[in-house]
Amino acid sequence: MADSKFKDQQIFIDKRSIWIVLFDRLRRYIMLALFFGLFAFLLMQEGPSDLSLEGYKVLCLFVLCVSLWATNLIPLSITSLLAIAAVPLLGVMEASQAYSYFGNKAVFFILGVFILSASMIACGLSTRISIWVMEHWSETPGRLVTSTYCFAGISSCFMSEHAVAVMLFPIIHEIIQSLNLKRDNSVFAKSLYFAMAWGCIIGGAMTVLGGGRVPLGVEMLEKATAGKETLGILQYTQLSFPLVILLFAGGWITLKILFPADIQDIEPARKALRQKAMVMGRLTFQEKGIALIMVGTLFSWFGFGDQLGIANIAIIAIVLLFVLNLITWKMVEAHINWAIVLMYGGAICLGEVMAESGAALWMAEKLFSNLVESGTAFLFVMAILSTLFTTFMSNSAVIAILLPTAISMSPAYGIHPVLATMTVILPSNFAFILPIATPAAALAYSSRFLSLREMVWSGSILSLLGLSCYLLLLLFYWPMLGLR
Repeated sequence: MADSKFKDQQIFIDKRSIWIVLFDRLRRYIMLALFFGLFAFLLMQEGPSDLSLEGYKVLCLFVLCVSLWATNLIPLSITSLLAIAAVPLLGVMEASQAYSYFGNKAVFFILGVFILSASMIACGLSTRISIWVMEHWSETPGRLVTSTYCFAGISSCFMSEHAVAVMLFPIIHEIIQSLNLKRDNSVFAKSLYFAMAWGCIIGGAMTVLGGGRVPLGVEMLEKATAGKETLGILQYTQLSFPLVILLFAGGWITLKILFPADIQDIEPARKALRQKAMVMGRLTFQEKGIALIMVGTLFSWFGFGDQLGIANIAIIAIVLLFVLNLITWKMVEAHINWAIVLMYGGAICLGEVMAESGAALWMAEKLFSNLVESGTAFLFVMAILSTLFTTFMSNSAVIAILLPTAISMSPAYGIHPVLATMTVILPSNFAFILPIATPAAALAYSSRFLSLREMVWSGSILSLLGLSCYLLLLLFYWPMLGLR
């Protein structure tokens, strides 16, 4: 028995050079040492004469954080916490002021959205809705893909796109298992996972509720303009609506062309969904209560968000859920992405310190003053940079990096600060190319039905389509609304 056990085990011998093996094992530590070593070296140098000492130190910290965000050598949230702690340690700002940036309304709104989404997932309401949609709108393989795509897109308009992806992933997995689809050759399985990922990504750009990008951007806009400019819920949707609709239609056409259904019968999947619905039973009192509060919250956000504050409304809704005993902390805590909350807090802090120290304006002038002459060209370059950056890092990190620069340069080009903010926020959502860009894409890739080559090729098409749609907004739609 023991002999057969040892016979089944295989021993692999690494024949590479010892130096290659050591570098492979120690690569992460070597890269971290290089980044922090470069940071220390830059701090010891004398900064530019036209930049304050504090501004130069913040610029060095900015380079370090961008490197860590881009490579993800340490978690994004830890990099953000490092940024907050480093500001007072470098003598740039008092600790009380630096840490106060974390307690802004954008962070609490993001936390509120996570808890509200978590309550829908924990009670089973979100799963029930998705099963109902797929069962009633998926008689054929093509309609199943379309219903998955539309449900992901519409749901991401009203709750975190990350939560929608987490909700849909196990249902799609169950459908694929019931159809006995194989990883190596199932085009239909690929189309389902792409429908989930693309729907979540595109739908999340429609409103401020799809993710934390917009609250983060709005907070930076208000801070940079001393509260003179802001971006309301309805105003953001008005400005983003045409792009999202065009990109959503383009994504659906791309799905149909690149991944046409290669099966004819999906009845086993429909039976599996019906069985799951039967197991869940009738709508419970808890689900009805959470649905009612969620509808009231959405109505309040859109109707009274500017007067009452969207963060305040979210917190009141959460208090109601607990007061009415509809949820417990144990139910929702597993679904709250604390890393994202910490990430946003640190990103806001770094952006604010860059703006106050003058580092953002100095960097923007050096990058664009002699290269880009017109305001339109400047905005398009920023949109391209936002699209490229979001391929390799989270969109919140992209906003933290680019938005202070965009807002700082707006007066020089005669650009409205809201226009500059939208230019960074919208393209930062074109996270279609690599799985590291957003959790929705990472979940789809984790299914192992999608190859990296397929993600890069199809994602590049959507990213280019998104930039084309942005250009239409910039040249025609936004000027019609008075934004120039």
